[in-house]
Amino acid sequence: MKNPIDAFPARVLAFADGHGMLPAGSTLLCALSGGGDSMALLTCLLTLAKDRDLTVLAAHYNHQLRGEESQRDEAFVTRWCETQAVPLTVGRGDVAARAAQQGKGIEETARAMRYAFLKETARTVGADCIATAHNADDNAETLLLHLVRGTGLDGLAGIPPKRGPVIRPLLAQTRREIEDYLAAAGVPFLEDSSNADPAYARNRIRRDVMPVLRELNPNFSHRLAANLQHIREDRAFLEELARAAQAPRDEDLGLSLSARELAHLPRPVAVRAVKQTLARLGRHQISAVHLDKILALAENGPPSGQIALPQGLLVRRAYDRVLFTPERSPAAPFPPVTIPGEGTYDLGPWRMEVRRADCPADAVQGPFQWFLRPEALDFPLTARPRATGDRLRLPGRAGKTLKKWYIDEKIPRQDRDSLPVLTDSHGLAAAAGLGPEETRIAAPGEPALHITLTETERT
Repeated sequence: MKNPIDAFPARVLAFADGHGMLPAGSTLLCALSGGGDSMALLTCLLTLAKDRDLTVLAAHYNHQLRGEESQRDEAFVTRWCETQAVPLTVGRGDVAARAAQQGKGIEETARAMRYAFLKETARTVGADCIATAHNADDNAETLLLHLVRGTGLDGLAGIPPKRGPVIRPLLAQTRREIEDYLAAAGVPFLEDSSNADPAYARNRIRRDVMPVLRELNPNFSHRLAANLQHIREDRAFLEELARAAQAPRDEDLGLSLSARELAHLPRPVAVRAVKQTLARLGRHQISAVHLDKILALAENGPPSGQIALPQGLLVRRAYDRVLFTPERSPAAPFPPVTIPGEGTYDLGPWRMEVRRADCPADAVQGPFQWFLRPEALDFPLTARPRATGDRLRLPGRAGKTLKKWYIDEKIPRQDRDSLPVLTDSHGLAAAAGLGPEETRIAAPGEPALHITLTETERT
């Protein structure tokens, strides 16, 4: 039997190369919880970095859900990264409070806050991708959860190896293989007590269902991983057919599809054409009931019929067009506002607060919060809507026009004219929804202008 210290990274590299995850010279941000999977991922990436000229960074998010145990996890990963000379960014958030405020579940809220932190951190440190430690057993458990709750082909495809900036190099490795690698490499890790809580459906599947499946087939997780690859290929083929058959057309406030063409597409292709259109408007989740209603509207609905979808989206039939538009009225662009210094400023649908503060060591330059160097700004500043020709260079990324940034970052078309940009005589200093200009950012410990944007309520 091969030594896990050598065999494990080789298998991970082969899987990663099969999905184009680790190009030479790239910068990776490893999501590090302190658990076994993420510790194995970081260790493996550091091993592979030597031959691939990879830069490996780490990020840890403290969900503040497990009291002293959460603080223990943060302290552990901080010490480990120091010993391995791995730059670490730590973020914190009150998940329980946010979940109660939004009326959502703890798991859903934690995931959303964690991924928002990871994406902002990747943007700040200039990482090309975010590596998470999902493994083959996680994939099997996810598929079983989807089956229990009801799913279509998308749910049967399991966890994607790669989605946008997120990569999952360990997705073909089982939990047992990860544990063997950690033991052979002498890498410590922590146990999350919530993993034993039977209140979570995933834990019950892990404890009660997976052992039975392994008795029936000891190689269950690996066999399932291979089958999921075939399902993903089938799904990708249908997605490509939908893109070729129906290209959404830009409208003033949204997008539209041809009702006649949509009605004549095979149902699996038509469903994907609708989902692709909704995704372009920032709506990635939709129920089968609503999909059926949209297709019925295209096939035989009245020429002025309409359907109200969750998240404030209206789908209506306008003769041969099926229009996807926001139900609320878009905010009107606000007049330019002069920003002479500290204070709170009304920007129509937004409120801007400007305060002087030292840039903290763990500052995250996000889409709506910036720490800027005062000496890099030419006062007075101006907050205004975007203008033709506006350009921005985000940290570690090439400069582009705002129009291009909004398209690339999938910012809904109807929101773009109401997003404030901050300018001075030299050009853009920052743009809401995107982040600050690279040359204006304050370093940790430096005096800074702390600027935050909060959306005001609108109908």
